[in-house]
Amino acid sequence: MVTQDEAFVSAREFLARLGTDYTPVLQPEDSYEHPIAWLVVFDSQEHLDTGDLMRAPFTRLLVVPKDGSGVHFPPTYLRPEVYLEELAAGEWPEGPLGRYKRGVDQG
Repeated sequence: MVTQDEAFVSAREFLARLGTDYTPVLQPEDSYEHPIAWLVVFDSQEHLDTGDLMRAPFTRLLVVPKDGSGVHFPPTYLRPEVYLEELAAGEWPEGPLGRYKRGVDQG
């Protein structure tokens, strides 16, 4: 099981690998636990400094599964809790390239 501290380390590493044009800042005070994952909230330093939404990441939430599987962004069209409940129930399809969007043929 991934601990909260390990989740933050994994989230930092994931964001560092993205190679974005902003400086990610984790927000532990807004992050929270779900039975199957840690939900890590982050923002960009540039957005925090200026308040300019154009300098904010489009998605500011990461899912860090407690089972050690890959850190990822949740789908943006579902509330995170709905996504995680479907994932926990085995209702979220997974394929060779990772998790699929519902109703979309990836073939």
